[in-house]
Amino acid sequence: MSICFEKIIRAISLALDLSQISSVENSTIVEEISNIPLSTHKFLNHSKRTTYISLKVGKRLNLPEESIKNLYIASLLHDIGAANSLSKSHTSSTFIKEHCILGESIIKNLPIYSDISKIILYHHENFNGSGPLHLKNKDIPIESRIIHMADLVELLYKDNIPAYKQHSKIISWVSENSNTIFDKNVVKAFLSITKNDIFWFDLENIGFMDFILDNISPEIDTNIDLDQFEKIAYILSKIIDNKSNFTAEHSRGISKLSYQVSKYVGYSEEKCIKMRIAGLLHDIGKLAIPTSILDKNASLTDDEFSIIKSHVYYTKIILERIDGIDDIIYWASSHHEKLNGKGYPMGLTSKKISEECRILGVCDIYQALIENRPYRKGLSSNQAFNILNGMADDGFICPIAVEQLKSTLDKIS
Repeated sequence: MSICFEKIIRAISLALDLSQISSVENSTIVEEISNIPLSTHKFLNHSKRTTYISLKVGKRLNLPEESIKNLYIASLLHDIGAANSLSKSHTSSTFIKEHCILGESIIKNLPIYSDISKIILYHHENFNGSGPLHLKNKDIPIESRIIHMADLVELLYKDNIPAYKQHSKIISWVSENSNTIFDKNVVKAFLSITKNDIFWFDLENIGFMDFILDNISPEIDTNIDLDQFEKIAYILSKIIDNKSNFTAEHSRGISKLSYQVSKYVGYSEEKCIKMRIAGLLHDIGKLAIPTSILDKNASLTDDEFSIIKSHVYYTKIILERIDGIDDIIYWASSHHEKLNGKGYPMGLTSKKISEECRILGVCDIYQALIENRPYRKGLSSNQAFNILNGMADDGFICPIAVEQLKSTLDKIS
């Protein structure tokens, strides 16, 4: 099995932007060092715009091809260390430093392109050495210097104001911080590209015209195999689960159960691994859900439950960016469907819910029941199966899948 690495990175980038949209702490990320008010900033296209600006500047600086590729991937992933920011309360300077360090540690585990970890680590360093890690001047990787400026420019850019009404302010602010926050050569390149109207038109339209970024992106013709994809899925599962204090092992628990049941049922090893990956990624859409809802220590309101339900939709939207994993996408995004048609998000009935989806759905419920939650202690296995059997009797979930899970656990216990 061969999967396009670039498509995976673009999917992760979308997940990161969705995560920042759901964050109520956005306004603390860079305000302290940049004086940019972020409380009203929209983050839907943050990674995409930052990457566009970075690539335009990098190409104007005539960076070599390998550096452009590193810049491209690092720009898309530059905030990977901030995806679970809501689980902690930091001051601005502390948060900036810690999310850079965390980002580096995450990127180090990528099966390829792990050498961009230093770019991620230093992407908030100021050129004069006043940044969180106090690196200065040419000691900061050129890619980090570019991303730092592109990141802050994107944060200053406002979606609800036409570009022609704000570009002068942005250009002036960048110029004023030349040789202090920013490398003067990076600023010079930025000022050069922003003279052309097309740059600002592209920033306005990049959110719904993917070809704008596609047209300037370097060709990343690297494919990865299923084992390498699983390593990336495992990295993402840790980010997903760390967003909430009460789901620290949830995705990995479901992944393990799904694999074990799949082995018990007799699936091929490749299919079992795919089920394990589906378990790791099934809740990636929760990055778009505010932690205040995920961790609420009380019953959810109707509105809050509607927001929670949307996570499966976002799981599908994110994973559909990746070609060649249609089965994993279907299984991962259908784990809340019910046989009687009362599930979500598509309201599928039994005829359209595959055996794999039924297994993953039962594993998800079981894992959730035995885990601690804000509103209750985790249940015993017997208590969990009493609930599962009741749901099966009521036509919600598959009784065969429940029995397959029980038999699997009995076998390995």
